Amino acid sequence: MYITNSKNAVILSILVTSNNVLYTLTNLYGDVLIWTSAGSKKSRGLKKSTSLIVLSATKYMTVYANKLGYNFVHIKIRGFGKNKKVVLKSLKQPFLKILSICDNSSFAHNGCKKPKGRRV
Repeated sequence: MYITNSKNAVILSILVTSNNVLYTLTNLYGDVLIWTSAGSKKSRGLKKSTSLIVLSATKYMTVYANKLGYNFVHIKIRGFGKNKKVVLKSLKQPFLKILSICDNSSFAHNGCKKPKGRRV
């Protein structure tokens, strides 16, 4: 849970994959207020990963947060994709103040060693 003096702060969780971008807007306790994705903007296939669709989905989330009266946002971003920088640049809005940016991307390092096979 995030500690802040303000009652009008939310958490914007973003998952960037190679084919899609998923957004979830939650309050500070983790209750989901709204979610959207680039695929839910009536685009299919490779169109989901274009920067124009990603920008429109990001704008939708920021405008909706502003309509609800939230002015401060904590950003949690995960994943590896070509649109990660585009998403962060588009979140700079004059009516939305960014309190923190947390990058939770985990990079696989080939995991544990497999056990030896049984010899018969």
